[in-house]
Order: sequence, then C-alpha cells, then structure tokens
Amino acid sequence: MRLTAKDKWILTIFSAAAGFVNGFLGGGGGVIVVALLLAVMKLHQKSAQATALLAVLPLSAVSAAVYIVKGSVQWAPALWTTLGVVAGGILGALLLDKLKGNVVKLIYALVLIAGGIKMLL
Repeated sequence: MRLTAKDKWILTIFSAAAGFVNGFLGGGGGVIVVALLLAVMKLHQKSAQATALLAVLPLSAVSAAVYIVKGSVQWAPALWTTLGVVAGGILGALLLDKLKGNVVKLIYALVLIAGGIKMLL
C-alpha cells in the first residue's frame, strides 16, 4: 500500500492523539488507531485491527515505562493481568482469523458500546 504525503500527515497527527489518549487513560489508543485505519486508509476490519495492535505495542511500552519510572505500577496485579491478556490476546488473534469481516465489525462495535455504557454507569 502506497501512502501519499497527506495520508502520512493524517496518520501521524491522529496517531499522536491516540498516543495521548493511551498515555492519559491507560488504554484506548488502539480504538482510535482502528477507526483511523478504517476511515483514512480504507482497510478491512481485520487488517485495521491487526495493524492497530502493531502500532499500539510501542505506544503501550512507552506509556508503561513512564508509569514505571513514576512508581505508579502495582506489580502483583500487573503480573497476573499480563498473564491473562497474553493468553487472551493469543486466543483473540486466532479467532479473528477465523471470523468473517462483518462479524468482527459487529463484535467490535458491541464491545465498544458495552464499554461506553459501563463507563457511564
């Protein structure tokens, strides 16, 4: 896929916003990156989600490093949570490959809606 100069600027600016959201809220940057890749790059849902995961990896590492340096990390919950998200991430990536794009899009939308409702309540 060839990117125009305009695409590169749009991706960089909105990805900076995703980085801010991730660093500020401790997550959520990937949601912005997925939406960006769907809207700007016109990627299919599966490709957008897979690409966003790769983009968010260094973002999460940098944000985590800042929190570690500031002494904000609680190590025991971090260990057990990390084990869970690694196992869940493997299962989710394997399942993503087996589902049709429209099913993935529906599940993604439902998870976002449920998360939003949970945050409001």
